[in-house]
Amino acid sequence: MSRVSLFVATALLGASCTWQGTPVPVVGPTESLEGDWEGTYSSEQTGRTGSILFRLKAGTDSAYGDVVMIPVQTEEVRPPNPSEVLQPSRKMPHLLRISFVRCEPGTVAGTLDPYADPETGERILTTFEGSLRGAEFQGTFTSLYPGSGRRLAGTWSVKRTKQ
Repeated sequence: MSRVSLFVATALLGASCTWQGTPVPVVGPTESLEGDWEGTYSSEQTGRTGSILFRLKAGTDSAYGDVVMIPVQTEEVRPPNPSEVLQPSRKMPHLLRISFVRCEPGTVAGTLDPYADPETGERILTTFEGSLRGAEFQGTFTSLYPGSGRRLAGTWSVKRTKQ
Protein backbone atom coordinates (compact mmCIF):
# COMPACT_ATOMS: atom_id res chain seq x y z
CA MET A 1 0.00 0.00 0.00
CA SER A 2 1.42 3.39 -0.92
CA ARG A 3 2.12 5.90 1.82
CA VAL A 4 -0.69 8.16 0.64
CA SER A 5 -3.32 5.40 0.44
CA LEU A 6 -2.17 3.99 3.78
CA PHE A 7 -2.49 7.47 5.29
CA VAL A 8 -6.00 7.91 3.85
CA ALA A 9 -7.09 4.46 5.05
CA THR A 10 -5.64 5.11 8.49
CA ALA A 11 -7.29 8.52 8.62
CA LEU A 12 -10.65 6.99 7.74
CA LEU A 13 -10.35 4.31 10.39
CA GLY A 14 -8.67 6.56 12.93
CA ALA A 15 -11.14 9.39 12.58
CA SER A 16 -13.45 7.43 14.79
CA CYS A 17 -13.10 4.18 16.66
CA THR A 18 -16.67 3.50 15.58
CA TRP A 19 -16.06 3.63 11.81
CA GLN A 20 -18.77 1.62 10.12
CA GLY A 21 -18.36 2.66 6.49
CA THR A 22 -21.25 2.81 4.08
CA PRO A 23 -23.89 0.04 4.45
CA VAL A 24 -23.65 -2.42 1.53
CA PRO A 25 -26.38 -5.00 0.74
CA VAL A 26 -24.88 -8.50 0.45
CA VAL A 27 -26.59 -11.45 -1.30
CA GLY A 28 -25.54 -15.08 -1.05
CA PRO A 29 -23.53 -17.07 1.48
CA THR A 30 -21.38 -14.57 3.40
CA GLU A 31 -19.18 -16.86 5.48
CA SER A 32 -16.10 -16.23 3.30
CA LEU A 33 -16.50 -12.46 3.74
CA GLU A 34 -16.91 -12.32 7.51
CA GLY A 35 -14.39 -10.09 9.24
CA ASP A 36 -12.48 -6.87 8.56
CA TRP A 37 -10.70 -6.46 5.23
CA GLU A 38 -8.16 -3.89 4.00
CA GLY A 39 -6.51 -3.61 0.63
CA THR A 40 -5.80 -1.60 -2.45
CA TYR A 41 -6.73 -1.26 -6.08
CA SER A 42 -4.91 0.17 -9.07
CA SER A 43 -5.35 0.78 -12.78
CA GLU A 44 -2.38 1.11 -15.10
CA GLN A 45 -4.72 2.63 -17.70
CA THR A 46 -5.71 5.59 -15.50
CA GLY A 47 -2.80 5.69 -13.06
CA ARG A 48 -5.29 5.81 -10.20
CA THR A 49 -4.90 3.87 -6.97
CA GLY A 50 -6.75 3.70 -3.73
CA SER A 51 -7.67 1.90 -0.56
CA ILE A 52 -10.47 -0.55 0.13
CA LEU A 53 -11.98 -1.00 3.60
CA PHE A 54 -14.70 -3.58 4.17
CA ARG A 55 -16.36 -5.15 7.25
CA LEU A 56 -18.95 -7.92 7.51
CA LYS A 57 -20.30 -9.24 10.81
CA ALA A 58 -21.59 -12.81 11.06
CA GLY A 59 -25.33 -13.29 10.69
CA THR A 60 -26.05 -10.06 8.81
CA ASP A 61 -27.15 -9.33 5.26
CA SER A 62 -25.27 -6.03 5.07
CA ALA A 63 -21.59 -5.26 5.09
CA TYR A 64 -19.91 -1.90 5.61
CA GLY A 65 -17.24 -0.63 3.30
CA ASP A 66 -15.78 2.15 1.24
CA VAL A 67 -13.25 2.66 -1.53
CA VAL A 68 -10.95 5.69 -1.46
CA MET A 69 -9.90 6.77 -4.97
CA ILE A 70 -6.66 8.71 -5.18
CA PRO A 71 -6.55 10.58 -8.52
CA VAL A 72 -3.31 10.98 -10.42
CA GLN A 73 -1.41 14.02 -9.15
CA THR A 74 -0.62 16.67 -11.70
CA GLU A 75 2.87 18.00 -12.29
CA GLU A 76 3.96 21.16 -10.51
CA VAL A 77 3.39 24.19 -12.72
CA ARG A 78 6.38 26.51 -13.20
CA PRO A 79 5.47 30.20 -12.95
CA PRO A 80 6.22 32.34 -16.02
CA ASN A 81 7.75 34.99 -13.78
CA PRO A 82 10.21 33.91 -11.04
CA SER A 83 8.67 36.42 -8.62
CA GLU A 84 5.27 34.66 -8.91
CA VAL A 85 4.59 31.65 -6.76
CA LEU A 86 2.11 29.07 -7.97
CA GLN A 87 0.99 26.09 -5.95
CA PRO A 88 0.88 22.68 -7.59
CA SER A 89 -2.59 21.48 -8.52
CA ARG A 90 -3.56 18.64 -6.18
CA LYS A 91 -6.56 16.46 -6.76
CA MET A 92 -8.20 15.28 -3.56
CA PRO A 93 -9.05 11.65 -2.81
CA HIS A 94 -12.69 10.67 -3.37
CA LEU A 95 -14.74 8.33 -1.22
CA LEU A 96 -16.54 5.85 -3.49
CA ARG A 97 -19.45 3.76 -2.22
CA ILE A 98 -19.75 0.03 -2.73
CA SER A 99 -23.42 -0.34 -3.68
CA PHE A 100 -23.92 -4.12 -3.92
CA VAL A 101 -22.04 -7.36 -3.26
CA ARG A 102 -22.96 -10.89 -4.40
CA CYS A 103 -21.21 -13.83 -2.73
CA GLU A 104 -20.77 -17.39 -3.87
CA PRO A 105 -18.46 -19.84 -2.09
CA GLY A 106 -14.93 -18.50 -2.69
CA THR A 107 -15.99 -15.67 -5.02
CA VAL A 108 -17.39 -12.16 -4.76
CA ALA A 109 -18.79 -9.70 -7.31
CA GLY A 110 -20.38 -6.30 -7.01
CA THR A 111 -20.79 -2.72 -8.12
CA LEU A 112 -19.86 0.76 -6.97
CA ASP A 113 -22.30 3.65 -6.97
CA PRO A 114 -21.84 5.74 -10.13
CA TYR A 115 -19.25 8.49 -9.64
CA ALA A 116 -17.64 11.31 -11.63
CA ASP A 117 -14.24 10.94 -13.28
CA PRO A 118 -11.99 13.32 -11.31
CA GLU A 119 -10.40 14.67 -14.49
CA THR A 120 -13.28 14.86 -16.98
CA GLY A 121 -16.39 14.78 -14.78
CA GLU A 122 -17.82 11.99 -16.96
CA ARG A 123 -20.03 9.48 -15.14
CA ILE A 124 -18.38 6.10 -14.41
CA LEU A 125 -20.04 2.75 -13.71
CA THR A 126 -17.72 0.20 -12.05
CA THR A 127 -18.15 -3.54 -11.47
CA PHE A 128 -15.73 -5.89 -9.72
CA GLU A 129 -15.19 -9.60 -9.19
CA GLY A 130 -12.68 -11.63 -7.25
CA SER A 131 -11.71 -14.98 -5.82
CA LEU A 132 -10.66 -16.01 -2.33
CA ARG A 133 -7.10 -17.32 -2.00
CA GLY A 134 -6.36 -18.14 1.63
CA ALA A 135 -7.13 -15.00 3.65
CA GLU A 136 -7.00 -12.72 0.59
CA PHE A 137 -9.45 -11.83 -2.15
CA GLN A 138 -7.86 -10.91 -5.50
CA GLY A 139 -9.76 -9.68 -8.49
CA THR A 140 -10.37 -7.28 -11.33
CA PHE A 141 -12.64 -4.33 -11.92
CA THR A 142 -14.05 -2.74 -15.04
CA SER A 143 -15.08 0.90 -15.32
CA LEU A 144 -17.50 1.87 -18.09
CA TYR A 145 -17.91 5.46 -19.25
CA PRO A 146 -21.44 5.38 -20.76
CA GLY A 147 -21.10 8.80 -22.40
CA SER A 148 -18.04 7.93 -24.47
CA GLY A 149 -18.25 4.12 -24.43
CA ARG A 150 -14.72 3.95 -23.02
CA ARG A 151 -13.97 0.87 -20.87
CA LEU A 152 -11.02 0.70 -18.46
CA ALA A 153 -9.83 -2.04 -16.12
CA GLY A 154 -7.65 -2.67 -13.11
CA THR A 155 -6.89 -5.05 -10.28
CA TRP A 156 -7.69 -5.14 -6.57
CA SER A 157 -6.93 -7.21 -3.51
CA VAL A 158 -7.97 -7.21 0.14
CA LYS A 159 -6.59 -9.15 3.10
CA ARG A 160 -8.54 -10.16 6.16
CA THR A 161 -7.19 -8.20 9.13
CA LYS A 162 -9.65 -9.52 11.70
CA GLN A 163 -12.03 -12.49 11.73
